Amino acid sequence: MIKNIFYSFSINFINFLFPLILIPFYIHVFGITNYGLIAISLSLINYISVINDYSWNALGPIKIGRLNSDIDAISKYISTVINTKFLLTIPSFLLLFLLAQLYSNISSNALFFLSLFLMLFSRTQNAHWVFIGLNKVNVYCIINSVFKISCLLTILFCVKNKDSFQILFFILGIFDSLIFIVSYIYLLLKENFVYSKTSFKDIFAELQSGFKMFLTNLTVCSILNSGTLILGVFFDSKIVGIYSVSEKIIMLGKHCIGVLFQGVFPKICNIGIASISELNKTLRQIFQSYLLLFSIGTVILIIFSEQIISVLSSEYITESSQYLILLSPIPLIASLNQSAYMSLLMHEKKNIYFSGYFIGLVINVSLSFLLSFFFKVEGMIAALIITELFITLFLNYKVLCDKSLNFFRKND
Repeated sequence: MIKNIFYSFSINFINFLFPLILIPFYIHVFGITNYGLIAISLSLINYISVINDYSWNALGPIKIGRLNSDIDAISKYISTVINTKFLLTIPSFLLLFLLAQLYSNISSNALFFLSLFLMLFSRTQNAHWVFIGLNKVNVYCIINSVFKISCLLTILFCVKNKDSFQILFFILGIFDSLIFIVSYIYLLLKENFVYSKTSFKDIFAELQSGFKMFLTNLTVCSILNSGTLILGVFFDSKIVGIYSVSEKIIMLGKHCIGVLFQGVFPKICNIGIASISELNKTLRQIFQSYLLLFSIGTVILIIFSEQIISVLSSEYITESSQYLILLSPIPLIASLNQSAYMSLLMHEKKNIYFSGYFIGLVINVSLSFLLSFFFKVEGMIAALIITELFITLFLNYKVLCDKSLNFFRKND
């Protein structure tokens, strides 16, 4: 478990450290207004790419693990996912085209607009989940690191002027594409992966089996990206840029939760199969550890908000630090639903967490539009906090109401 956490953290750390390192560079070269445009575009791509991620990042490794090293069965399953992802690219591109029309600065810039499609396509065949299932996370860590660092150096040395933001996503998209191309070449050469065609019947069955997890992922992504996207509809790119600097720090905190989940959950599965009482004990320890760890993180964000913002941006530090203070409780609140979420997954209570996240999605979208319209950025932040509180309280309440799920009881 420690090994998986380390490699997963390394992969996700470089994936999130990468854009964080580039924020000061973007603001210095492009200015805060163009950085706001980049932030809107990235949120748009992240939001739509959930369609192609679907449920495989969470369920894919589990399914591969259950195939017990049956190469033929694993190859067939991976091929099914690849083919399904390619099919989902069609609605993804259509949605990108339609949503981009909400932002005139994006849709009116033909070169920049075109680059978004390459960036989105490069996200369609992420192979990280395959390597988790095969217990080869270390290999993917090397592949990912090489191309991410190469991309970083290319941007730092090739992007020189204010107008070059138009080619930024071409660079990002090309290197992301190289990651999944090399990943699948490795699977072909070293893991005996054999690609095969998939019937529409099997594709439909795959989509049906992961539909509720997809909606859950959509909710999580909505909470992460809705702030930037909705602010971009109502306000100019400058305000979005100021807000986005602080939001990126909070997203890093929330992303750490996902990294911990990727490392912890395979072990939780093994414990859950062996002993329910041991499972509940472990989930209780995770809840307590997260409470302590993310509480410390919240205090650090509040006390050192200006210093943290100044590392990323030299413009509008006071405004961004105020947003960071308001946003600071979000990773803590989100971390406290993870034990309940894992308990519900282990007991196959999909309907419960699906209901919680779906209602959270409705709350998030409706409140975000309403409160941001009347209270601007502060209203948006309030909507995010209310959504996170609802999901955490809902999931933990459902766990408390079920004796078999209640990991808070020490006598279980």
